[in-house]
Amino acid sequence: MNQTYVGAKVLWVDFLANGRYLIKEEKRQSYIQQAKEAGFSHVVVDAKIPYGYVTYHSSLAPHVSSWERFREWEGKDYVQLMIDVINEHGLHAIVKFDVFAEGNINDTSSKAHANKEWQVTYYHLDASTSTPTFTKAEEFHEPSIFVNPIHPEVQKYELSLIEEVVQKYDFHAVVLDRCRYPNINGDFSEFSRNTFERYIGKKIECWPEDILIPKKNGVQPGSLYKKWLTWRATNITNFVHQAKGLVKEKNEQVGFGIYVGSWYPEFYEEGVNWASVHNEVTFPWMEEGYMKSGYADCLDFLITGCYYPDVFEGEAIQQGKEKWRSVEGAIELSKKVTAQNVPVIAGLFLQEYEGDAFQFKKAVEECVNSGDGLMIFDAIYLELYDWWQVLIEEQKEGQK
Repeated sequence: MNQTYVGAKVLWVDFLANGRYLIKEEKRQSYIQQAKEAGFSHVVVDAKIPYGYVTYHSSLAPHVSSWERFREWEGKDYVQLMIDVINEHGLHAIVKFDVFAEGNINDTSSKAHANKEWQVTYYHLDASTSTPTFTKAEEFHEPSIFVNPIHPEVQKYELSLIEEVVQKYDFHAVVLDRCRYPNINGDFSEFSRNTFERYIGKKIECWPEDILIPKKNGVQPGSLYKKWLTWRATNITNFVHQAKGLVKEKNEQVGFGIYVGSWYPEFYEEGVNWASVHNEVTFPWMEEGYMKSGYADCLDFLITGCYYPDVFEGEAIQQGKEKWRSVEGAIELSKKVTAQNVPVIAGLFLQEYEGDAFQFKKAVEECVNSGDGLMIFDAIYLELYDWWQVLIEEQKEGQK
């Protein structure tokens, strides 16, 4: 296990939520000064946001100021501005990439619109007829347009952005987000079909019914469903290895990590196996050999979103939920499936505790005590709930 990130306290600063505030120098200073007082060691800085825009000066991707919502950022380099103030206060910057979310259904200027063959094809129930149908991402109800993780042009483009940033800036680590498929219904393009057929060494007799059939409350697995799940997870893991190799080739000192949801029993639907290859926790949807698709062992750190209002397993059980649907249970499961081969930084979604500072403090303590680190999502809630002071007071108490 990489000890560098054990004990890390990470503040996530989402550009979509905070960008309009952080245009002002005094606000950037205020955020990071308070982050330091609250005991944070690292700050997440968005380089690429979910809709394909970047926040820095890029020769490859559209700047976020081309979006009307953030017009005031024209000519400004958010990444450099944030790195400067983070360094000034003695903290570490983690630069974030939203990988396979490459456009917005309401913005036809995106890379995903210009390259329609990149887009994910969903196989889902038609809302009006309740019959299975295929829909391109730009015509689907999901605002963010996901692109196909195995399309070679997609991979080349996403890797080129990571390379551009690693070469351009001096920072502590890279974290990938949305490095996944959108859900179990995508991707069902002909490209994916042909690639999967090569993987299994035969033609699919009934496409896509041999994979799955969409139903109102999920999907009905077909005869090739489990192989499909392993293949998808392997695709994502192969990309993760490529991305890590690129980062380390350009700068071996830059850390490499990923954010995922802690709900491992369900996260396979996004085509991700974030477990260790040594994981011994099994689930009914796994085929023999599924564990070989895990990627935890290649990471310097893993941030798992333990996004639950219940802090302890007993609280979740009292509500009739599985114990892993609690902060405590999520951390426990995260450590089990990763075989403790990577630091698990436990993340909290502060909106879960709105109006309940006591429950929030309990959740923070659980992450610090049981996890290998803490991540707070998001800084905007510390502002809105006036909770900077809660963390600052906790930090002071801990230093006594």
